Amino acid sequence: MTLSTVQPSCSRESRRKRSVRPDRFCVRLLLLVGLLLAHAGLAQTPAAAAAAAPARGFVALFGSYDCDDCAAVKKQWPEAFALADGPVLVFLPIEHAPNYALLSLLEDALQPGKKAESFPIFLVGDKLIGDLDAFYELADELPALSKNTPSLPLLAEIAQAAAKAAQLVVELRVAAAPSLPDAAPTSLRPASASSSRLLYFYQKGCAKCSRQDKELAILRVSLPALQLASYDVATLDGQILLRRAKRHFTLADDNKNLAPMVCWPTGYITGRLASASELQQALAASTQDAFWSSPITDAERRNEQQQQGRLLKSFTVGVVILAGLIDGFNPCAFATSVFLIGYLLYLKRRPREIAVVGFSFCAGVFLAYVLFGLGLSFLLDTISDMLWLKKAIYGFFAVAAFVLAIGHLRDALRVRKSGKPSDMSLGLSNTTHRKIHDRIKNLTEHRSWLMLPAAILLGVIVSSMELACTGQIYLPTLAAINAAGINLLAFLLLILYNLCFILPLVVITGMAIAGIGTKAVADWGRKHVGTTKIAMAALFIAIAIVMGVLAFS
Repeated sequence: MTLSTVQPSCSRESRRKRSVRPDRFCVRLLLLVGLLLAHAGLAQTPAAAAAAAPARGFVALFGSYDCDDCAAVKKQWPEAFALADGPVLVFLPIEHAPNYALLSLLEDALQPGKKAESFPIFLVGDKLIGDLDAFYELADELPALSKNTPSLPLLAEIAQAAAKAAQLVVELRVAAAPSLPDAAPTSLRPASASSSRLLYFYQKGCAKCSRQDKELAILRVSLPALQLASYDVATLDGQILLRRAKRHFTLADDNKNLAPMVCWPTGYITGRLASASELQQALAASTQDAFWSSPITDAERRNEQQQQGRLLKSFTVGVVILAGLIDGFNPCAFATSVFLIGYLLYLKRRPREIAVVGFSFCAGVFLAYVLFGLGLSFLLDTISDMLWLKKAIYGFFAVAAFVLAIGHLRDALRVRKSGKPSDMSLGLSNTTHRKIHDRIKNLTEHRSWLMLPAAILLGVIVSSMELACTGQIYLPTLAAINAAGINLLAFLLLILYNLCFILPLVVITGMAIAGIGTKAVADWGRKHVGTTKIAMAALFIAIAIVMGVLAFS
């Protein structure tokens, strides 16, 4: 056997073992590629997957914890964007210093030279919006605009917080801004220690003052030796220093509200935000002494009090006296007083007993109304920081006073037409009148030493029951008295109002002691009830005007 005879047999066997069909080869190759791709997909990192997913839209809200508008937006946001893909509201409280530093850097990057004066401030897309109304006008466009944020490293942390957010509203405290917004280059320093002084005028409840406070805090960091004198323009000392500043800078001595206002020896800024860098540059160029450094003298205080007193006498005192007297002749209170004295005469009480009961009743009414007035005054002072609520209350009183003016005019026309006081709609109900008369009868039957405390208690009870009627004038008058906050002047006006309110009752009591019957007094009251209603309508119109001015000033 030669090699050549055996070789063909071996070659055929080898070809049978090694030959592969082309279609099977292609299938195996595709399976191998698929396994490799699947392995690569499973091995993809979460970071890469997140990068591949579309970025979630967000709106940044810069504000403070005591910002009412900020709280309202945060509350409304989940309701407005209930869908899962809605934009995330990222709240950055400015109490956290790096958050405010981030805001300053964003302002420099997106709108150089322009800074909003108050909070809240919104970052929507590539725009910073400091006007709440303007923000609400974009409500329908927010989902689209929230995804058009600029590619700035400053926004990386906000974008990450929005991407990880499990809710539509999240709070963020950034770790640190890329660089703190220095108030000015560190080479800028005041020319002298005496020129490192600022005078700051603010007002309680002023929305713009909160942003100015943050700029002054940044300036303190850059200038540790800064001497900042802060005065509330609603205080006596604040008015005195403000008058000094007006004289120094030859400004008009009017009642225009200049807060917030920042002054240095050679200049001032009011009507806009004074940035920390701007103030530091002004101090570096200042060489004069501070015009406010001298202490406030007693003569300045007396002069300021006299000026306030002249304004008070020309307007406030007259309005308060008129309101108190008209409220005292209010048919609700007047009729009750006549019934009290008439019932004492019916019981054949001696003049001394009538005096004790009548004047004690006056004291009870006076005490109840003063305490109620103080309580409401403190309530108004408490909400004075919430400027929007205070303005809403003044607006409500303005509308209510206008409605009551119309109602009292209608009552006057009804009484003039029919001659029956019972046709009036604004007053106490017959049920309330009966309850008041029952209390009077029960607490005036004592002939012992209990007459005095019983009469005082009666005054408190009756005045509380009449408050629904007499409070129509009292409440808006209290709001006007306390417009500038609780102080001695407001307290004295409160006492004056209530003295005028009980004056008709004191006069009726004196007439009864002198032996003058109450029938003539009652007839006079019924005869002039229409005139009283017209006077009340005029007073309510005046109150509506005052409340409207306070609401929109």
